Amino acid sequence: MRDDGRGIADPAKFLTLGDSGWDASIARSEDPAGMGVFSLAGRHVTVRSRPVDSTEGWQVTIPPEAWESSLPLDVVPAEIVQGTEIDIDLPDGWVPHLDSAVKSAATYFPLPVVFDGVMQARSDFLQGAERVEDWGGCRIGVFKNAIRGDRVRMNFHGLTVPCKLPYAHDAEGGDGWDVRVEIVDAPDLQLVLPARKEMVEGAALDALRVACEAAIYRTIARKGHHRLPFKSWQRARDLGILLPEASPWLDEWCPRAADDDAVMRGDRIAGEPMIILPYEDAHIEQCMGRAIGTGGLCGAKPVRPVDAFKGYAWYDALPRVFAPNFRIARGEERIDYDGKRERPHELESGHVDGLTLELAVQDSGDPLATIEVIELPVDVVIAPGDIWAGLGETSILLGPDCAIAPADLAWLIEAACFCPGDDSNDDSYETQQCRFEIEARFIANNLLLGEDAALLARVRDAMIEHVTWLVPTGRSVSVAANDWTVEVAFADNDPGPLPAAA
Repeated sequence: MRDDGRGIADPAKFLTLGDSGWDASIARSEDPAGMGVFSLAGRHVTVRSRPVDSTEGWQVTIPPEAWESSLPLDVVPAEIVQGTEIDIDLPDGWVPHLDSAVKSAATYFPLPVVFDGVMQARSDFLQGAERVEDWGGCRIGVFKNAIRGDRVRMNFHGLTVPCKLPYAHDAEGGDGWDVRVEIVDAPDLQLVLPARKEMVEGAALDALRVACEAAIYRTIARKGHHRLPFKSWQRARDLGILLPEASPWLDEWCPRAADDDAVMRGDRIAGEPMIILPYEDAHIEQCMGRAIGTGGLCGAKPVRPVDAFKGYAWYDALPRVFAPNFRIARGEERIDYDGKRERPHELESGHVDGLTLELAVQDSGDPLATIEVIELPVDVVIAPGDIWAGLGETSILLGPDCAIAPADLAWLIEAACFCPGDDSNDDSYETQQCRFEIEARFIANNLLLGEDAALLARVRDAMIEHVTWLVPTGRSVSVAANDWTVEVAFADNDPGPLPAAA
């Protein structure tokens, strides 16, 4: 290992723990610890050096046993150009990793590095930044769509370390903004000795973090638009950076399905009246969706709430819905069902005398805003019971004017209730879904077409799933089943007796 620096005048300094030999300005800006050479302890090492103001160099050889003893070391003259050269008796275990270690160390090192005669590639630590600011002897690079985490964020003269630094993200978890910092001349920012694997916490690092926050918000301000949470907008103002409010659009409300934790995003709604609908369980949302339809609600487009926008004037001014409740009429009886409490036991599947959806509509997000209760007709209400009991304890109520088709009702039941198990003993998703579909179709047919039609449809499903693939192409099979007896025959009058089945 060789450099072309100023050289070392006093050989004793090379082996003095904590004494780097650098002048005061370098010692202050780069915080040399004077400990790097001790990573060679126990190795056979030869050192040669020639100071810049000297006409001759010196050499000392340190055998392995000399590192932990008072064994005298001979310093002899040496022929060497300006700088320092270190020869190490390389352990076998270092050899396979040496090339990659040198490449890694050279990547962000401020000086050229040559290894085995090859100039090592170097990169700009802030390459790809949206914007770079200079602050307090540092360069702060702001990056968009970066991944949050305590990964490498600081470059200390080529040594990179992880560090917790500010991060900003959109309210819906979309675009993210974070920073990297390259230290140029910031003596108050130091690494923890002796390992130098993390930054020293303190006032200097706290001040840098505030500067990084401000750099992020200044970069966003230059964009002219954003989707930051209101708290982030406030923080920017506290730092003296005036941002516009978040862009005033929201995702259209779409009922979510029971088997998907993610919320389905509808079209972007902007420039037209909006009304915020609350998050509810899938079966409530599916039935609400049928009541609301595609015509909107109260002359506005239903949209999903984004709580992180509370505080923005445009968001707080939007009307909003809360406390959806289904009112069920059966004879003189009136039953309320909102999905929050246990399903009433008197909710038995079938037609009822009346179904309505009650919605409390508030003029705005102001707690003192006017509240109006509106009613919408609804044709289907699905009220699941114990989720582990399957559809056996699910009530499916049909309004007096319900005209839903059996296939549409089966799909609605699946969207509202199907949630596959993920235990190791459970069947695959496809198998669970197939079984659920068959049961949902049977229930839908039974409610809308009657018991006989439902039974025939279920037999047809079983034949399609288990039998039809056995019948040769172009042939037909007739099946007669009665009292646990099944008779099967080809329907095309094949000559000769059929062989006896096993």
